[in-house]
Amino acid sequence: MPPMRPASGHRTGNHRRFGLLATSIHLPAALMARWDLPQVLPVPAPAIFAGNHRSMFDIVVGFRLFWNYRASMHIVVARRYFDHWLMGRLLRAGGCIPMESGRAALGGVKACLEALERGESVVIMPEGRVMPPDERPEGVGPPGAGIGILAARSAAPLALCAITGTDEVWPLGRRFPRLRFGRRRPTVRVLVESLVPLEPDERRDRERVTAAVMAGLLELLTPPE
Repeated sequence: MPPMRPASGHRTGNHRRFGLLATSIHLPAALMARWDLPQVLPVPAPAIFAGNHRSMFDIVVGFRLFWNYRASMHIVVARRYFDHWLMGRLLRAGGCIPMESGRAALGGVKACLEALERGESVVIMPEGRVMPPDERPEGVGPPGAGIGILAARSAAPLALCAITGTDEVWPLGRRFPRLRFGRRRPTVRVLVESLVPLEPDERRDRERVTAAVMAGLLELLTPPE
């Protein structure tokens, strides 16, 4: 009997198109990397998933990871990528949410909150951009304001996605991913864990909830001694 696929209740209004896009990138993603993914998603929908950001390949990871559970998410992506004629169409078709930087980020946060109110989960990378190694010496870089505002304004449970190996597949500064074959392919590993629920006053404090998210990510990314 073939192994059963993990199931998830996470769904969006873009579920079918999310799945089509995820299916189309499945084979290329499998050729570029070996995959080590968790077996279950640890929180019910709607939820806020926060992940570290080391490579453009992290967006591929989002579609590959969640469609593994037949789940669909609204992945938050920097607004500038929506300006590309092809990438922008694909991101919109997959239900991704554009996010500006600075004060303009409030528009993206509002779209995330509306999705959560509809019962749909979102994925956000708190660092806001791909972090080069020298800006994340301990594992994560400085966060932007988006995660704190979003988490403070929503009661949705928080989950952490610690991603490693993507910068070996698509290093910062390269226009395209590296192509390696067989055992030379790097391993992309994702750990997903729910964040311990915070006290209400801590959850409403943008700085404290941001610190809790980043500390949780750092702990997952730190190899055991």
